[in-house]
Amino acid sequence: MAPVLDARSVRQAAARLSDAPAEAILQWAVEAFPGRTAVSVSFGGAGGIALAHILSGLDRSVPVLFIDTEFLFPETHAFKDELVTRYGLTVRTLRPTRDVGPLYATDPDACCQARRVDPFDDALGDYDAWASALRRDQSPTRATTDVVEYHEREGRAVVKVHPIAHWSRDEVARYLREHEVPSHPLLDRGYTSIGCWPCTAPNANAADERAGRWPGRAKTECGLHTFTVRSVAP
Repeated sequence: MAPVLDARSVRQAAARLSDAPAEAILQWAVEAFPGRTAVSVSFGGAGGIALAHILSGLDRSVPVLFIDTEFLFPETHAFKDELVTRYGLTVRTLRPTRDVGPLYATDPDACCQARRVDPFDDALGDYDAWASALRRDQSPTRATTDVVEYHEREGRAVVKVHPIAHWSRDEVARYLREHEVPSHPLLDRGYTSIGCWPCTAPNANAADERAGRWPGRAKTECGLHTFTVRSVAP
């Protein structure tokens, strides 16, 4: 199948796949962009873990992009190693190319840019389709997430794929339970979204899964899902 990179074709695919099972949506991306599809997984959130498990049943050769910010919880590294071994995932680890020190304390946006966005942006040039575990119910900023989206980055097209965009938090938990997939140990300690240890706290706000990120600040996104520009034109 020829790659589908124009905005109109991507929106047509989104319409066809809007109610499709997550497995079918991810399979579409893998087949539409052979050798040019990657899946980003932080190994911190339950959704990403579910997506990694789905991928393992479809094509284990598809690269899983994992960003090591150098400030991740030790539990995240250990859990990632466990899942990679268990499900035979092909992981490509991305790391910062410059040392910005503890910038999280004074400028968390700049810290995320250097430690997350820049390494990922560099790697994204190798792919045409990028699948991730964004869900509409995670936070108000993600409420309009579609299963397939046409994005651009500095004039270059990239198709973003969100196979579980329409899942609820309970559906994610049920999937993990039914497939006996282990969960990140910190999820049992009051965390609902796990990033870097200086900027992640337990969360008692059941209505906002990401409320434990950057506590005390207005910041809600690291920038990884906002540095590309989504096209919504007809």
